Amino acid sequence: MSDDKGNTSQDRRAVALSEDHERRHFIEQFAKDHPGITEGAVEEVLDEAAAKIAPSEDRQELTKAVEEVIGSQDR
Repeated sequence: MSDDKGNTSQDRRAVALSEDHERRHFIEQFAKDHPGITEGAVEEVLDEAAAKIAPSEDRQELTKAVEEVIGSQDR
């Protein structure tokens, strides 16, 4: 068995929101990729979006769910 503790491609596809550093990274990256959306706005809807895709932790699904929740608040 390998002692390599690096991320596998499967690890990079998931966001473990229970880990503070992964949560913070997702929020920062989302805000960077979506100009006009603040980190605070992402943080406010993140748990709601995660609940929509649960039990999945897939990064792409979470990104889409956050976009949907933020978009629904703009109406």
